[in-house]
Amino acid sequence: MMQLCALQIAVAQDTISVSERNTATNINVTNNFSPVQTTIIVNRKNDPMKATMLSVVLPGAGQIYNKKYWKLPIVYAGFGALIYAIKFNSDQHQLYYKGYMDFTDDIKETNSYINLPFLASINPELYDHWLQHPSYNAGTANRIELALLRMVDYHKRYRDLSMILTGAWYLIQILDANVDAHLMNYNVSDNLELTLSPKMFNMPGMQTFAGLNMRFTFTF
Repeated sequence: MMQLCALQIAVAQDTISVSERNTATNINVTNNFSPVQTTIIVNRKNDPMKATMLSVVLPGAGQIYNKKYWKLPIVYAGFGALIYAIKFNSDQHQLYYKGYMDFTDDIKETNSYINLPFLASINPELYDHWLQHPSYNAGTANRIELALLRMVDYHKRYRDLSMILTGAWYLIQILDANVDAHLMNYNVSDNLELTLSPKMFNMPGMQTFAGLNMRFTFTF
């Protein structure tokens, strides 16, 4: 009698599924015998050089790259305020400079200083020698000339300062993007604690002032 034998080989089939969420990659491995779930943490750090170069080319682009969108209004509000300050002081400098030049030249027709805001309440007959009015006062004219020169210097100084601050703000937003990229995945330990609380301080002279009390705690 002939017997036929059938050999059956059971092969376990593994199924691997990968899902990505935020900074973790979950790998689920399931076979015919028992399910196994494994989580592999993948740290995705932003490239500081890329964040820096983006901010150099376009202010605020580094903050977008770092996903710090809430900083964009701060970046552009700073630039907007500084650019406005540059334009305002530049316009005022030109206005008072022209008024000063008209006041000190020998041309009768150049009298733009009369329309300057701070001279609006002063009668031109008191300081404008071209009017040849009996009430003309040389002392008043000298004071107005010095006032015009001070206004020219004042607006020139703040125009230049606004330009310097604009350059500084440009560098600050680049530095901010670079630091954010470096610290994107920085893990702050629970062993570190910084606490701020209101406190009343007694000052010399029996005076009391409100302030903040800062406490730094390190647990080990």
